Amino acid sequence: MVKRFMSLFLSVCIVFSVSVAAASDDSEVILKLLVKKGLITQAEVDEMKTEVEKSRVTMKSEGPKTLEERMANVEKDLESKVGLDKLASKLKLKGRFAAGYFSSQRAGTYFNNSFRVPEAKLQFGFQPDDMNSVIMRMNFNNAIANSPLIDYLYLDTNVMKLTPWEKSPFKLMSRIGRLKVDFGEETWSNNPVESALPSNSAANVGGYDVGLQLSGKIGKDNPVGWTAGITNGDNSIGVDNNWLKAFNTKLSYNPIDPLSLSASYYNSGRLGTDSSAINIGGVITPPTNALNWMRQVVEVDARYDFKKGKVLNPPAYCDSLAYIRLAYGYFYDDAIRFNLGRNVRDREGNYGYVEGLYNLNKKFYTAARASYVELNGDNTASFNSVTTKLYERYSFGLGYRLTNATIVKASYDVNLEKNGTGGEDPVDGLFSILVSSQF
Repeated sequence: MVKRFMSLFLSVCIVFSVSVAAASDDSEVILKLLVKKGLITQAEVDEMKTEVEKSRVTMKSEGPKTLEERMANVEKDLESKVGLDKLASKLKLKGRFAAGYFSSQRAGTYFNNSFRVPEAKLQFGFQPDDMNSVIMRMNFNNAIANSPLIDYLYLDTNVMKLTPWEKSPFKLMSRIGRLKVDFGEETWSNNPVESALPSNSAANVGGYDVGLQLSGKIGKDNPVGWTAGITNGDNSIGVDNNWLKAFNTKLSYNPIDPLSLSASYYNSGRLGTDSSAINIGGVITPPTNALNWMRQVVEVDARYDFKKGKVLNPPAYCDSLAYIRLAYGYFYDDAIRFNLGRNVRDREGNYGYVEGLYNLNKKFYTAARASYVELNGDNTASFNSVTTKLYERYSFGLGYRLTNATIVKASYDVNLEKNGTGGEDPVDGLFSILVSSQF
């Protein structure tokens, strides 16, 4: 048995030598002698020759001929195994930027005249699979590392992919993490890049919080959109230990193609002495002397597009001939009274705005907005850093689209405050000119 194995091994070596080096007549004689002795058969010799020849042809046609080719093949093999060739298609980078010159009147924010970078955001999106996406956005407004540095960090999941009804008219998405609360419409464009104007409305209602938000659509041809979320309720960036959570919900619908309607509701839950995650004109703190409080806000929004285009949002990039949108909201800050001897009063009020944009041509547009936020009764609050009962803002502007991604904007804001005491109205109008871009 050993003798036969050695003979077969020798035969293989000889066959390999014959195939690679164009064997001599002596090699053929040795093979024939082995066959004659009965150590191997002619069929085995022929089979081995055939297999070796196939391997030789394969190596010649497919194998690398140089060291560089061999290294390239190894790198390609490693990339396919670790997924580096697919990373670029899964990792997405987005951002927006705005910088310019701002000049206030003597009682305004920028009374010394200044160059600012009011908007600088960088967003990373990673899609580990076709069902989930992880989104993180960093905030470098005014060219500094803000606190918190991360605006939001959340996981989006297409929940319908977990069910057999993925292609049904019912859509369901979940979002969990630090997120922007889906309340109203301005909150999705309240920045100098995406807004038609460099400034926001007087109330600028919205905010970020940590929690879970579900959203989706019902229907096929003209669906109803909806959102429902549960969040911490306060604006703390640390761990929330309060079991009473905030709740928000929103419904949206297009009764006719150019008209969009939505209604939103928010309830902060009991906040103690913490600040609210939802900001109204800069006011997020409890009513005076309140040891516990709760904020409720309701808002209705409407928008109509004339000669509706394909791009509706962000508003600055809208390609409709024109649009007009408006909002009205009511808020109630319920101050819970633990000590009847304390002078504690509830705080309630309303706010609203009407905004319009008209595209003069593909490059130039004009825009204007009138907005206000007001407290009911004789209460006052520090709206936009001015203690007043009524705060009004009238904004007028012009935009020029340098490219599809970059716009130059100029505007003037007239701010009016009425504190109900007959005091002097601050002189704080604002002129702004900036260049904004998104990528």
